Amino acid sequence: MIFEDDLQRLFAGEVEERTARLLAGAETLASGPLGEEDLRTMVREGHTLKGTARMMGFIAISDAGKALEEAWRGVASGEVTPDEELASALGLLASQMVPAVRADPASGTPGLATGMRTLRRALRGEEEPAPIEPRLLRPQGDLDGLLGAIDSWAFGETVRVNAAGLFRLINEICSLRVDSEALAHAVGGLARAKLDAAAMAEELEALAALVGNADKALLDLQARAVDLAAAPLSEIAASFPQLVRYVSRRAGKEVRFEMLGVDHAIDRQVLERLSDPLRHLVVNAVQHGIESPEERQASGKPRTGTLLVCAEVREQRLEIVVDDDGRGIDWAAVRHTALRRGLISTSAAADPDVLRSLLFSPNFSTAEPSAMISDGHGLAMVAAAVEALQGTVVLDTRPGEGTRITITVPTSRALQDAVLVAAAGQTWGIPAIAVLDRLPLAAAGLRPVAGRLEMTWGGSSIPVMSLAEAVGLRDTREPGRVVVVSTSLGPTGFLVDEELGRRQVAARELGPILEGVPHLTGAAMLGGGDVVVLVDPNRLTATARARRDTGPRRRVLVIDDSRGARQVVGGALGSAGFEVDLAASPTEALSVLAEQTFDAIVMDYVLPTMDGATLAAKVRQLGVKVPIVMLSGAATAEDQSRALAAGADAYLDKDDLRQGALAAEITKLIAAA
Repeated sequence: MIFEDDLQRLFAGEVEERTARLLAGAETLASGPLGEEDLRTMVREGHTLKGTARMMGFIAISDAGKALEEAWRGVASGEVTPDEELASALGLLASQMVPAVRADPASGTPGLATGMRTLRRALRGEEEPAPIEPRLLRPQGDLDGLLGAIDSWAFGETVRVNAAGLFRLINEICSLRVDSEALAHAVGGLARAKLDAAAMAEELEALAALVGNADKALLDLQARAVDLAAAPLSEIAASFPQLVRYVSRRAGKEVRFEMLGVDHAIDRQVLERLSDPLRHLVVNAVQHGIESPEERQASGKPRTGTLLVCAEVREQRLEIVVDDDGRGIDWAAVRHTALRRGLISTSAAADPDVLRSLLFSPNFSTAEPSAMISDGHGLAMVAAAVEALQGTVVLDTRPGEGTRITITVPTSRALQDAVLVAAAGQTWGIPAIAVLDRLPLAAAGLRPVAGRLEMTWGGSSIPVMSLAEAVGLRDTREPGRVVVVSTSLGPTGFLVDEELGRRQVAARELGPILEGVPHLTGAAMLGGGDVVVLVDPNRLTATARARRDTGPRRRVLVIDDSRGARQVVGGALGSAGFEVDLAASPTEALSVLAEQTFDAIVMDYVLPTMDGATLAAKVRQLGVKVPIVMLSGAATAEDQSRALAAGADAYLDKDDLRQGALAAEITKLIAAA
């Protein structure tokens, strides 16, 4: 987890101070009873540690604080009879909280878990288990740490489980549902065609109805499965009121805090990504935005500032607004800092969009360093997290009146709304949240300007580029549509062959062997074997612009009989900087190789009519000497040896765990050729 360094230092100091008092109380209890006021202090220290630790995300320390609070409350009420063993257990647990600040926030340390178990035994009056004879001990690895983590989990207020299996189940259900949708569409088409006779049409209509009912059932199952992985926004926002009190007290501010709409259920994966960015925005609003009581009073404002966090869900989109009534952004200070550091030119200093983008860049801050101000990574972290969710961040500030930051992200990572387009013979998905407009090519009014295409949209001139070329694929067909998308560099038009409509897709991450291409975010099954490769418009635009000056690209031929595999492998290699052609069979590949030249060949081992080893041998018989990389998820060691003996230069298993291994291997082989 990512924490504000300054807050974490303050938290560590607070843990040290409060546990010192808890240790002193435990030592006093060992020699005699404590007074009522001292007992109330011990209960209060445990309670405060519980709440502050949970606010900061240190669940294990929070659970330990809860255990101490309840134990001391039992002593204070007379329900628990204190003795030397209980006092020792209270002291042991308190002593383990400081080391836990530097450990995993969720599980703490083995010592903390041991302290929890010891206190529980003392409260139950159980004796310490007799030590096991050394001769009976067997190597247990980190068993003590594991059992400690389980104890800590079981003693806590929340249940945390590994969600990997759950999300795999969701993806499978989502894929099954889109398969059913494709089947229903095909059967419905046959029914409407009324092929041979009325009886046949009637049967097909009945079948279509059955498939439609099954699709509805699957849709319901999908919704239920997705709900299992959802949690209310309050799960990450519940600590915000205490966080505001914590920060405002140290900053000398008076803040009235409100939250609205935090009961909306959101995908847990989305919540985890938003937790730290939202925490930062709340801290930033209190520290930077809202003025001191004296400053507010001098400017005619109430001494107490107002901070609002409001959430709303519309059409599978979560919109969160963080709004304060503080001083607003000092654009003059932003401009001065940017000019002083050479980040902008004098001519750009008056452009509000340029200045606005600087606020979300790393290490940019106009504030003087202090114990409560971080190093300037905060807003950059917010932008990066939202971008990873395919969302947007909008900043609106009013000098002297306040600042509003609006985050919009999809409500689910398992399911995404995407606008599907065709380019270079493949299907691509653009996040619907980023699509601003779609229009026919004839209505776009394209024009060449300084070596690139532009069009007028929204009253301004925007760049236009081929989607196929942007991802590195060769497309011989004329484009038919322009899709305008929102990017960090401003609106950009992408030329596509056709638009295939808007669909909800079940997204899956690319395997490690294909990773390392930042503007490909994953792939999704559409049903019927079709695959859509999902793109990040922000990174795709930046990569395409940077690629214009790199000169000719290396050509790679990808051979695979699976259309989905061709799409994913071709898309990944094209986006990695290669120019890619695709072949669906050995016959097609040999025909292409007889007429064209390539810098490398990638082929699946399992192919129709012949295996990869046989095809590699035939390629070499044609006199083709370029590197051949063999891919397979099923070939044996013997198959691999045959492929290498037949002329392949490298063999990669499709389950290869090396990140970006395929592109790296091709680059290495071409350089060595």
